[in-house]
Amino acid sequence: MPTILSTHRSARRAACTWLLASGMLAACGGDSPTAGAPQPPRGILVLDGFIQPGLTFLGDTGTASTRLVFAPPTEFDAGGFTLERDTVLAVSSRGAGDLLYLADVRTSQLRRIQLPARSNPGRARLFRGSTGLALVAVALRDSSAIALVSVAGTAAPTITRLGNVGTCPTDMFQYDNATWVVDANSNCRVNYAVQGDVRLIRIPAGGTARDTLTLTGLRGSGASAIVSGDVAYVSAGGDANFAGFPYVLTSSGAIAKIDLRTRRVQATRPMPPGTYGAGTKLGLDGFLYVSLFENLSSFGGRIAKVRTDDLSFVTSGPTPWMALRSPAGAEVQCGSGQADALGRLHCIANGAGSVTSLIVFSVAGVEIRRLSAGQGGVDLALR
Repeated sequence: MPTILSTHRSARRAACTWLLASGMLAACGGDSPTAGAPQPPRGILVLDGFIQPGLTFLGDTGTASTRLVFAPPTEFDAGGFTLERDTVLAVSSRGAGDLLYLADVRTSQLRRIQLPARSNPGRARLFRGSTGLALVAVALRDSSAIALVSVAGTAAPTITRLGNVGTCPTDMFQYDNATWVVDANSNCRVNYAVQGDVRLIRIPAGGTARDTLTLTGLRGSGASAIVSGDVAYVSAGGDANFAGFPYVLTSSGAIAKIDLRTRRVQATRPMPPGTYGAGTKLGLDGFLYVSLFENLSSFGGRIAKVRTDDLSFVTSGPTPWMALRSPAGAEVQCGSGQADALGRLHCIANGAGSVTSLIVFSVAGVEIRRLSAGQGGVDLALR
């Protein structure tokens, strides 16, 4: 897999220290991307978020799959996960126990860690600690804090907090000797109501200062970041009222491109009018892939392909999202899309009984593969 974040290379190397202590030796790999022509993915991971919570592992060919069970449905409610090399990080919210899950995708080893009660954790990522050892950073949405979890072998984890990091922190990353926090600026403790535009908060190492950059036009309680070199792509899904049907859309999602060196917004791209959501992944082909709903009535799952330089849509038809078709020419809808290095889009769709399918499309947008991928699928990643 090509390296996404240059400053995360050291964190990944340091992660081997933690993985060694935890017995997860297989998760430690080199940081250099494979030379030569683009290759198919080494593996495909689907997160089953409900009914049968856990991971389904699939290959680039064939129909065989294996599963790693995370927890009973009452304990797990994650809508996504983070893949850092060969380590998967996922969390359960306050309603499902405030838990952190760490899994080695090569050995299927799993560790479940209790986080502070009613902290309502969001995304988790691997961080580099001040001593060079790896930490697991977790956004605590109801505590205005980031939890820094140190794990060594089978010993009880040590958890410290980095506080005063916004109204509802939902993501974080490290860049240039500082921690950067994505603040969704929503009332996550009560009803997730949007309070204002998403903010990016910079916290220098060893200091108490907080530098805040407001991302005008980005609103939503599910904001997240992708970092590539010196650039961050922050996305938020939009603002809607789901109190009664028909649902009312206040604003669609959007993506902002930020130069981390100058701390300036270079571009902002709103999602198409009437759409909701902006779940963004960096494809292994270098494009951004954004999953969204076409509207709040039929909730048709769409995927937009976006250029990283100016955030413009790559279109192949009359709509701003990708025109995905079956071999017979019928329209196909799916979500959680990411392309491999060959430009083939991978996505998931839930059918009758929430049975999940992995669907792969050619560069031309024609379905070339479909197979079972567990039940209750909510997210996908390529290795």
